[in-house]
Amino acid sequence: MSPLFCNRVGHMTQNALYAASGPVFASMLNNLAALLDKAEAHATAKKFDVEVLSQSRLSPDMFPLTFQVGLATAFAKNAMCRLAGQTPPDFENTDTTFPLMRARIRKTLDIVHNITEADFAGADTREISFNVGPDKKITCKGGDYLNHFALPNFYFHMTAAYAILRHNGVDIGKRDFTGDPAQLAR
Repeated sequence: MSPLFCNRVGHMTQNALYAASGPVFASMLNNLAALLDKAEAHATAKKFDVEVLSQSRLSPDMFPLTFQVGLATAFAKNAMCRLAGQTPPDFENTDTTFPLMRARIRKTLDIVHNITEADFAGADTREISFNVGPDKKITCKGGDYLNHFALPNFYFHMTAAYAILRHNGVDIGKRDFTGDPAQLAR
C-alpha cells in the first residue's frame, strides 16, 4: 500500500461509490461530447479545419486535446471496471480526429452504462491495483481509489480539454462543462 492516499476514507457503501462514479462519468462524458460538437460548429463558422483543434494544447509540455479526451475516458472506464471487479479493456491512443474522439466517448459511455450499482458489491473494500507510471504500482481500497485518484484525474483531463477549446475561441462556458443544474432537480 502506498501512503500517498490509501486508507483515507472510511467505509463507503456500494450505493455511495456508484452514485459518485457511474452517473457522474456519464453526465460529464456527455458534456464532453457536446463540447466537441461546439468545437466543430466553431470551426465551421470560422472556416477552418476542426482537426487543427485536435492537436491544440495549453502549453508545449501538456498533452493535446486528443490525449485529454483519451485520458478522461480512460479514467472513467478504468474506474468503473475496477470498482466492479472487472479488468478494464484497453483502448489504444489512436483517436486523433473528432470522429474518433466521439467514438471513444461512446465506447466509454457503453461501459459506464453497462456496469450497474449491483456490480459494485464489495467495491468499498476491494483492493485495486493500478500503475501510476511505468515503474510504480499502487494498491488501495475502492473508495480511496475513486476519491483520491480516479475522480481527480478524470476531472483534471476534462478541465484541460475544456480549457484547450475555450483558449482556442470556442464559445463555451461553465454550464457547457458542468451541465445544466436544473437536471439535478429531477
